[in-house]
Amino acid sequence: MLQIPGKSNLRPFRLFYGENTLKQIRMNLENITQLIKERRTHPTRFFNDKEVPKELIKQLLENGNWAPNHKKTEPWRFVVISGEGREKFVSEVKTELEEAQKNGADIPGDKVNKFALHFRKAPVAVAIIANLDEEHRLPEWEEMAAVSMAVQNIWLSATAAGLSAFWATPPFISQLGSCLDLKPNQKSMGFLFLGYANRPFPANGREPIEDKITWKE
Repeated sequence: MLQIPGKSNLRPFRLFYGENTLKQIRMNLENITQLIKERRTHPTRFFNDKEVPKELIKQLLENGNWAPNHKKTEPWRFVVISGEGREKFVSEVKTELEEAQKNGADIPGDKVNKFALHFRKAPVAVAIIANLDEEHRLPEWEEMAAVSMAVQNIWLSATAAGLSAFWATPPFISQLGSCLDLKPNQKSMGFLFLGYANRPFPANGREPIEDKITWKE
């Protein structure tokens, strides 16, 4: 990662990168810092019906495709559910869950209804899927961490585009394999709901970073 020094020690960077490039680096760092701080988890109940352009969705997922990953496995997969496909998908899920309940699965009805409501409120839902390495070269957590970084790329890109997002994983996520056509080596990591919000969401805070760093110098 490029470390930008303080103003008193910029000469080596000026010589290597050039003055204009250095200014651009500083500007980009400021912009991305602001973007990170503006990202919100925005409940779908505040979404409106405005359609999200397909090309914009594709661009968000393209940015997700550039997340870091080990051994170039690129373990993220996405299923985009939008338009009339939302009600169709919810219907398939309910059918699958009813069958699971008959076989003894404990699936609370209120959780199913809440899940369905997200699809009615958000114009787009992206199923987040981890495509685990079939050769088992990497631990599962590492692949899922890479997928999470892809989601962060998508989320920040959505924020930059004026979209709101909400990442939810229902308690019955393990029952949805057939609805998502998952392969044996794939796991669902929930759904990223995207849409335009009716109102801005309040700013959030963080505890001081100083409380979370240990320096060993």
